[in-house]
Amino acid sequence: MEQPGEKPVFGSALILAGGKGTRIGYDKKKLALNGGSVMAELVTRLGNIFDQIIVSSNNEFEHENVTVLPDGIGSGPLAGIYQGLRYCNSEYLYVIACDMPFVSPGYIAFIKNKMEGGPYDACVARNGDFLEPFNALWGKSCIEPVHGMLKKGVYKILPVLKKLRLCVIREDELKQFSGCRDMFFNINYHADLREAERALST
Repeated sequence: MEQPGEKPVFGSALILAGGKGTRIGYDKKKLALNGGSVMAELVTRLGNIFDQIIVSSNNEFEHENVTVLPDGIGSGPLAGIYQGLRYCNSEYLYVIACDMPFVSPGYIAFIKNKMEGGPYDACVARNGDFLEPFNALWGKSCIEPVHGMLKKGVYKILPVLKKLRLCVIREDELKQFSGCRDMFFNINYHADLREAERALST
């Protein structure tokens, strides 16, 4: 039980929104599904779960009760995660990208519980052959390993994950969540946008 004045364990969420959207042709913060803003919906849904919402972006984004952070060292998602970890006021930071429209509160509760089971730096899911660095929890203990990589000019996330104590969610564990594959779906192309709209309509 957290005591008054104590740093919350799972109080912060980061939305990575620094990509230029070159493949879809516009800033991904402007993505819309069925006429509604993906970004605004993410902020609202995460705001129902977390006390602090941070957006990583190098250009303007205005939304009530949201803090916008530009990249500090280097660029890309890893730089955004680093800034978010430094700024967030909780021990663990939930990280998702602005082009991932399918948030699962049940899955977020599940990974929070998993993180309490051991001394982990981060909690990521195994999705096929990949580890998913988003829709994931990153701890303050990741700051130094991430900083070290950025200072070396290494901006890819996988090399950092190899240095961390990971809680890995197995694929069989994911199956308890309906639409488990959708949780890691991201929109890069117009075809992805249409697929997401179909998923929402079913």
